[in-house]
Amino acid sequence: MKCIKHKIECSHAYLLPISDLHIGDKNFDKKKLRGYLDWVKKTKNARVFLNGDILNVATKDSVSSTFDQNMDLATQIDVALALLKPIKGKIIGCISGNHEQRMEGYAGYNPLIPLCASLGIPFLGYSAIVAMKIVGGKFKREKHADGDSQTYTFYCHHTTGGGGHTVGGKMNRVELLKKLVDNCDVYIGSHNHQLGVMPVESRHYQERGNKIIVQRQLLIDSGSFLSWDGGYAEKMQLPPAKLGAVRIRMDGTKRDIHCDL
Repeated sequence: MKCIKHKIECSHAYLLPISDLHIGDKNFDKKKLRGYLDWVKKTKNARVFLNGDILNVATKDSVSSTFDQNMDLATQIDVALALLKPIKGKIIGCISGNHEQRMEGYAGYNPLIPLCASLGIPFLGYSAIVAMKIVGGKFKREKHADGDSQTYTFYCHHTTGGGGHTVGGKMNRVELLKKLVDNCDVYIGSHNHQLGVMPVESRHYQERGNKIIVQRQLLIDSGSFLSWDGGYAEKMQLPPAKLGAVRIRMDGTKRDIHCDL
């Protein structure tokens, strides 16, 4: 598990966890993805975190078929570079998905490593904690004086298992992330291609003041860009889901975080 920090000087900022592109699969919706990337490019205070399965990496022994791919792995990396390069300065990190991990099983090497190196972004392995500091007040140039600010913490993991055929079952996989790190503001999971947000609350005892702290938390399923018709999901009797990504808005002047789908 890696931990990274990122700071944005603005009254509010956005984070888009983007995952399950499956570049190389014939059902990859490039047009849908470009709509999100174009918005990020023109929005100064927007950032992206790549949450795995950026590449399809089908093999002869994998569940996904090589016959459902329309490009080899080298081309998948080239296409990913072409799509992500215009916003590379806004991508704060990347973790691996199960599709990229197939290559680890064969050769001990993850194809996201050269992709991230070419983009100049950190590859963070299997999971990461991201601390986003939004400096919302008047920025002060003196050292250690950031003015009004808020810091929001995210635990990002591609997750494992499908969660069954129900939306609730899939969201349960995200909730399990709280067993790994219990005090983050947001938990981001992927893998099951569901797009959704669930607000929850946790209570923590604080010895100082002998009181209970109530923490509002968000469980986020980050969605996908793989269309249903004629693809793996239809073949396996999996329900269709809305394509796209979650847009997380963080306020820098007060404690407020919420999402748009």
